[in-house]
Amino acid sequence: MNRLPTVIALIAVLSVPLFAHHGRGATYDMKKRVTLKGTVSRVEWRNPHVLIYMDVKDDDGKVVTWGFENSGVSTLAQEGYNRNTLQVGQPITAIVNPAANGAPTAIVVKIILADGSEIMSRDNGQNPAN
Repeated sequence: MNRLPTVIALIAVLSVPLFAHHGRGATYDMKKRVTLKGTVSRVEWRNPHVLIYMDVKDDDGKVVTWGFENSGVSTLAQEGYNRNTLQVGQPITAIVNPAANGAPTAIVVKIILADGSEIMSRDNGQNPAN
């Protein structure tokens, strides 16, 4: 009995969630960058991705909470970051690729602290227009 078709079908079914999870191009506009200034409202140091929430005032002065996807815990830890790198109430500037659907969610390109230092950067030197 040839099990090859069954094995191929099983691999195909199991690999779909992996591709779906990493399909950032469908979730985020990877060709657009937005710069947001605000304060950290929450950090979720967990896998598969660290999440950073930031309160940003819109043009009307209304506070909008943005949620940013970042790298995983192990990747950020290897780069020297930890759950105390960002603190609630800390002012930051976030450069992000925004959600493709216009929601206040994004993926981090880099975070700039009040002293001007850049952290958690995945900037590869490309700088598309904002």
